[in-house]
Amino acid sequence: MKLFALAFALLLPASGLFAACRGIDYRDHLPSATRAQLDREMAATPFSDGNHWVATRGNRTIHVIGTMHGGDARMAKVMRTLRPALLSAQAIFLETSDQDMERLDRMPTALTRSFLLPQGRELRHLLTPEAWQRFKLTVQATGANLDSMNRMQPWAISMFLVQSGCRPYGFGLRRGLDDRIAGFARRKKIPLGALETPEQALAAISGMPLRDQARMLELELQLVQSDMPEDATPVEAYFDQSVWTSFVLAPWISARYSSFSYAETKRLWAQYNRRLLDQRNIRWMKVIGGASQDRFVVAVGAAHLPGRNGLLNLLKAKGFSLSRAPW
Repeated sequence: MKLFALAFALLLPASGLFAACRGIDYRDHLPSATRAQLDREMAATPFSDGNHWVATRGNRTIHVIGTMHGGDARMAKVMRTLRPALLSAQAIFLETSDQDMERLDRMPTALTRSFLLPQGRELRHLLTPEAWQRFKLTVQATGANLDSMNRMQPWAISMFLVQSGCRPYGFGLRRGLDDRIAGFARRKKIPLGALETPEQALAAISGMPLRDQARMLELELQLVQSDMPEDATPVEAYFDQSVWTSFVLAPWISARYSSFSYAETKRLWAQYNRRLLDQRNIRWMKVIGGASQDRFVVAVGAAHLPGRNGLLNLLKAKGFSLSRAPW
């Protein structure tokens, strides 16, 4: 699992990469109108709650488990609850596999294509002059190399530049639920499968228009240099089994601490979610539908479960019955 470690190494000093999450849960600080909007959007979102569902159709039973990629001590209790479902599976499908990650480490061309800007493009030309100055200040604070990052795609900088323990992003992180499930499967000799290759996952986000990538980075830079408290909402919402609340609130939080309008932050987040969630979910369904096993587990980031194009709703559209499982 070296790919994301390499990305961190390109961007940040070696120490302090995984600080503990000490942020606030913004759900506890919502104006009444925002709370009402959140409740409406959650009610309108298919399968907006729940981290563990069982999909059944005929002889086929699929346990769909929403994971958090980053580590948290509370995962030990979650794993105890999930063991019966894991042990009953003929196979467990994760987002990607250790073997594919190791293979990608030997393919610098594939990594470069996803992380670096096209030849002749520079980050300083994608950002506004004000944002470029903010960026230089952030780079100086982290000790990263400005010339190297000037050649990187904005999505990679935005995801990895901010040191935070409240951002459970990215496959391959240690001690998250995915990592624990993979370790359990290896110990119990349960076959592991992958829903996509790392190249496909990286292409999903690197295919986002550079203009929108740059705007998201500009937004990130403003948030980093604002008085915004660290956002622990995604982590806490995950353990409340309502992770979609953090996605609904993300545009509101971003607009509150930046010069960006709510409309633009909502547009940017919607674009991001289409690339990182919807499009991948639709592609994953081909793998799930083609699985040879009758009983298996699909364990993916919890944000892939809710929504019109969430895995649960896509399974329902294929004739599966869905029931919520203990957590």
